[in-house]
Amino acid sequence: MQCYKTFAATTLIANTFEILPEIGRKLPHSVIVEWMAENDIEPEDLLYAAPDDVQTRLVLLVENNRPRIPRAA
Repeated sequence: MQCYKTFAATTLIANTFEILPEIGRKLPHSVIVEWMAENDIEPEDLLYAAPDDVQTRLVLLVENNRPRIPRAA
C-alpha cells in the first residue's frame, strides 16, 4: 500500500511541477522521491490535503529548495 501512496504523491508533484513557472516540466520520479526525502514530505501529507494547499506548499518548498534536475552530458 505504501508503494501506491508514494507513486500517487510523486505523480501529483510531477504534475504540479509541470505547471509551475519555476520548473515548467515533469521531473523524473526518482528526483522527486529524493526531494521529498530531503524536505521530510510524507505521501499522506499530500494525498489527504486540499489541492490548493498542496500547490501552495510545493511552491514555498521549491522557492527554498529546488529539486536537483539532472543534466545530460
